[in-house]
Amino acid sequence: MPCLSHRSLVSILLVSAACGGELPWRGDPDPLPRPSVAALDEEIASWDATRNTLVAGSAGPFTLIGLCHLAPSNLPARLGGDPDTDCAIPSSHAPALLGTLAMRGDSLVLESPAPLFWIGPKPLREAHVLALREQPEVDGAAAWFGPVRVAGQWSASGISVALVDTLAPARAAFRGIARWPVDTAWWFPATFTPAAPDWREVPTVRGFDLPQRVAGTVTVVRGGDTLHLEAWSRGRRGQAMLMVIRDGTSGDGSYAAGRFVDVPLPDALGRTVVDFNRARNPDCAFTPASACPLPPPSNRLPFAVTAGERAWGPATP
Repeated sequence: MPCLSHRSLVSILLVSAACGGELPWRGDPDPLPRPSVAALDEEIASWDATRNTLVAGSAGPFTLIGLCHLAPSNLPARLGGDPDTDCAIPSSHAPALLGTLAMRGDSLVLESPAPLFWIGPKPLREAHVLALREQPEVDGAAAWFGPVRVAGQWSASGISVALVDTLAPARAAFRGIARWPVDTAWWFPATFTPAAPDWREVPTVRGFDLPQRVAGTVTVVRGGDTLHLEAWSRGRRGQAMLMVIRDGTSGDGSYAAGRFVDVPLPDALGRTVVDFNRARNPDCAFTPASACPLPPPSNRLPFAVTAGERAWGPATP
C-alpha cells in the first residue's frame, strides 16, 4: 500500500465525513501516523522551495513598505510619496499626494484625484472604502496606483493602513532562508478543541494592538508534558490555523519576536498535527513595516525548538 502524507490522510478523512462515509475509528481516535524520515524530508523540501518563492514574490513580505497606524481623530490624513504627508509611502512609484484618508460615516475612505484601480467587494470598491469601523472581519477594498497598493483595517485599537510596492528593491536581496535539519522528533500528532468565536486585541512588534480571531486550542504531548497552544483563525478560506510561538531559540538562532507555525485544519475527529519543521519567520523578520502579532502566554515554550527556519538576514545563504 502506498504511504500517505498526513496532509493526504486528513483530506481523505474530511471528504469521507462530508460524503457520509463511515470512518474506521470508534471512541478515542488514534493519532495520525508519524511520517517516515524520507517522506518528511521530501515534504519539507517541497514546502521550503514554495516558501522561498513566495517570500521573494510580488506578494511577499519585502513588498510591504509602510504601515500607518492612525486614530480616527487624526482624520482626514494626507497619503502620498511626499515624506511630509501624514501617511508617507516610501516608494518612487507613488505620487507626492496620492489622496486623503477620510471618515465617511462608519467607513474609512480614500479620496483621490489619481486614477486608482480598486479591487475588493463591489459595494466597498465602488464607494472607495478601505475599511469599516471596528469590523476587522470585513475585508475592505484595496486601491492600486501602478505597483503601489493601499489597504486598511479598522479595529478597536485604531486604523491601520498597509502600503505595498510590488516592485520594492528589497526583493532582489533575498537569497533564501537558513533552517535547522528536518527532524521527525519535531512532528507531533495533536488534537484540536474549538473556541467560541472571539476576536482579541493582540500586542504586536510595532507597539500597538491588532485583532486576531481565536480558533481554539491545539493540544500536544511532548515527553511527559502536555502543551495547550492557542491557534488563530486564518479566515473562512484558510486551509490552516496559525500558531505564534516563542521558544528557547528566539533571539538566539531564530527571530527574536517568535515564529509562525501553520497547523492543518482538524479532521472530523478533531485530529491534526503540529510540525515545528515548518516554523517560519513572520513578515516582520523581513520588513519593519509589518506589525506581526506577539505570541500569547500559552505559546511561550520553555524549551528550544531546534527546527524550522533560523533568523533571516540579507547575508543568509
